[in-house]
Amino acid sequence: MSLLCSAVIAIALAAAPPIETLHVKVSTSVKEKAAGQGKTTLVVDVEPKPKMHVYAPGQDGYIVVSLTLDKDPAFTAAAAKFPKPEKIVFEPLNETQLVYAKPFRIIQDITSAKAGPLTVKGTLRYQACDDKVCYRPTNVPLEWTVR
Repeated sequence: MSLLCSAVIAIALAAAPPIETLHVKVSTSVKEKAAGQGKTTLVVDVEPKPKMHVYAPGQDGYIVVSLTLDKDPAFTAAAAKFPKPEKIVFEPLNETQLVYAKPFRIIQDITSAKAGPLTVKGTLRYQACDDKVCYRPTNVPLEWTVR
C-alpha cells in the first residue's frame, strides 16, 4: 500500500461521523502533533444551525459551551482552546453577548502516558438560543480514537 493511501486511511479513521442535535452539528477528529512522542490534538468542530448561537466562554449569566474529557490515567490533558467569540446584541434584553453563531473549532491537546491506541471520551455541553428563545442545556457525548 502506498504512503498516500495509508495517510488517507489514517485521516478517515481519525474523523468520526458528525453528530446532529436540534441546534448544532458536531464532528470530532484527531491530529497527531509529534509522531512517536504521544502528543495529540483532539478537535471538535461545531456548526450552529441557522439562526442559532451558543454562548462563548467569558459570557456571564449563561451556560457557556464547554468541553470536558473523562479522567483517564492513560493521558494528561491541557486546557481546551476556544476561538475568539463574536459579540451580538440581544434586543429583547438590550444585552451584548459573547457567542458563536458561525461554525467554530475547539482544540484540546493531550499527551499519552503510553504507546499504542487510546480511546478518549468526553462531553460537549452548551446552551443554544435563537433570536427568540433559549433552549435547555444539552450534553453531547464525544469519543476520539488516538492511534
